[in-house]
Amino acid sequence: MPDVTLVVHGLTQSGEAEHLDKALAQLGFVETIEVNLAKELLAISYNGGEVELDQIAQAVRDVGYEPELSPGTENVAEG
Repeated sequence: MPDVTLVVHGLTQSGEAEHLDKALAQLGFVETIEVNLAKELLAISYNGGEVELDQIAQAVRDVGYEPELSPGTENVAEG
């Protein structure tokens, strides 16, 4: 089960998903990445906490998208 699910508006084509997947795979603490184009969701399993989550969000921004936490995952990095 992913540690966090992000809503990534505008993520609608497989080429875009592959570009995002490649950018996130470069982060050494990211374990798995699952993209749901139909729902514009990005599910990520990673080792870490809030600092790593911020780095994930920045990597998504660097690719050209604005991520937001999916409802119900606001406190995922606090555990």
